[in-house]
Amino acid sequence: MKAAILLASLLSPLAVAGQCDMNTGFTQADYTVTTDIVANKQHTENTFTLWRTPHQVAKQNPQFIELWQQLRNQQIRPIRYFQHAQRGIEYQPSEVQGEQDWSSKYQLVSDKFLASMTHQKSTGEGCELTEYYTQQQGESKIELSWLANQKLLKAIRISTPTYSREIALTASHHNQQKIQAEFAKWDNYQTTDYADIGDNESDPFLAKMINLGFVEHGASGFYDAQGNQLKGEHGHHH
Repeated sequence: MKAAILLASLLSPLAVAGQCDMNTGFTQADYTVTTDIVANKQHTENTFTLWRTPHQVAKQNPQFIELWQQLRNQQIRPIRYFQHAQRGIEYQPSEVQGEQDWSSKYQLVSDKFLASMTHQKSTGEGCELTEYYTQQQGESKIELSWLANQKLLKAIRISTPTYSREIALTASHHNQQKIQAEFAKWDNYQTTDYADIGDNESDPFLAKMINLGFVEHGASGFYDAQGNQLKGEHGHHH
């Protein structure tokens, strides 16, 4: 009898609460972005997929892929790939403006931003351990849920009296082979260094990118440590 009780206690929720043995170093996470503007009842929905290996992260939307590589010196190198053209533009870490915080790329919200929020509650355990946070900034309220052991954003909602925007996780997978294959596919695209684009204006793809204005602000780094990346994707929609 004692052995059975001992076994039951070993399998108790407490024993597994802190652990998640999923291969979380490799993640494919699908998100839906919903924006509502109160005044004209405008409702838009977009989707993107976050792909992660231990030192690379990519945010893929229907038009292009923003990929970030964490280099050995902790610098971050961005590459922007365009699936339709199977082409890419590579930036040097020195061409990226603004403070670069790897956690904000990897998790969509930085460690610093999470630390600034108020922890409300935790639910679940193991891989499903979910932490809930809130923050009020003037008229805007931010509500966030976070899969702590997977370092994965579950949802974030920013709302003001006139506007709300939510990014919500719809599915996630941890198939290492599939994820590595996706990064390998992009790696095979023909890339051009950002610095060389001016010399290649006869290239129809690059000429088009310059016209669309993709190139100039491509290196601006579209996340910051305050979590402002969630306020709007300026310059991403043309």
